[in-house]
Amino acid sequence: MKTNKVNNNKSWIIASVGSAIGLIASFIQTIERISYADQPLKALTCDINSIFSCSSVFDGWQSSFFGFSNSIMSLTFFAVVFGVSISGATGSIINKYLRYVMHFFSVFFLAFGAWYLHQTVYVIGALCIFCIFIYSGVILLNWAFLRININDLVKSPQLNTKFHKLMVSGADTFLWVLWALIMFIVLANKYI
Repeated sequence: MKTNKVNNNKSWIIASVGSAIGLIASFIQTIERISYADQPLKALTCDINSIFSCSSVFDGWQSSFFGFSNSIMSLTFFAVVFGVSISGATGSIINKYLRYVMHFFSVFFLAFGAWYLHQTVYVIGALCIFCIFIYSGVILLNWAFLRININDLVKSPQLNTKFHKLMVSGADTFLWVLWALIMFIVLANKYI
């Protein structure tokens, strides 16, 4: 087994934090979604103003893109990743195929979340505050799983060494922060 020059324990801890943020936000969002389904005219606690309005977002077809609430899908995803991440953070050896599956779904949610946030702001015209926290958790998960899986993803020893140098220097962290900043600018552009 190859040893990773990038600290995997730290990466598993970051994955645990990212999944915990997403899990808590998804859980609260699911409760709000149930409350909205029960009484659609009742103001929700996450209806802060016209910009941050969960009920406006819940009313859009995008909130149930796969036929059920996106918050339930997120809740399930983050619960599974949280369990795997805690196992990794406490020293368990996680099978590479399970790591690949977690990484795949993290990338899927990165793309889906970007689309969904764009839809909520530019089509629905509002933003759910929980979605921001959920997407922040997804960004953290992608950062962590890239670091965790880098040895298996890059087979060339020369490229592997270059990627590790970039990660040790923090280049990947810079790119993830840049991605978050770009997302913020794209979303805030509507209201600025």
